[in-house]
Amino acid sequence: MGSGGLMDYSTIILAAAKVIGVPGSLLLAICTHESGLRNIIAPQDHGSASYGICQVKVETAKMVEPNANVTYILHPENNAKIAAKYLKTQLDRYDGDWCKATAAYNSGTYNPSTKVPGKPRNLKYVKAVTLHLDEEHKDFLICGPRKIEQ
Repeated sequence: MGSGGLMDYSTIILAAAKVIGVPGSLLLAICTHESGLRNIIAPQDHGSASYGICQVKVETAKMVEPNANVTYILHPENNAKIAAKYLKTQLDRYDGDWCKATAAYNSGTYNPSTKVPGKPRNLKYVKAVTLHLDEEHKDFLICGPRKIEQ
């Protein structure tokens, strides 16, 4: 699994976000939460393994890179590019809604909470990602209706 410092991985993730056209701050927050910016394998992540700096599953990778395999996914540049493409898919699917796209990055699709209207079932995940966002972008990850200041 290659070596690399946190700064190297941040740079790789931000570069992939720029190339694919997704918010770098959001992709970096997701990947930081997912792996702590380490190139790791999580062997049992809800039934199947997740790989690399952005914790991509093989099935997810194949959605955006049909020929992807574990070796390809573990390469940090490829991992970040796959994660960026997958995030772009979710952002497009949910009209740029960061909350829904982040929830869907984690679970494959946005699943609304049955207990809290306007929030995702995996709100805990979304809130954890928010902790890794810079102050300038934290409001972008608010789930549900936003208060309009007057």
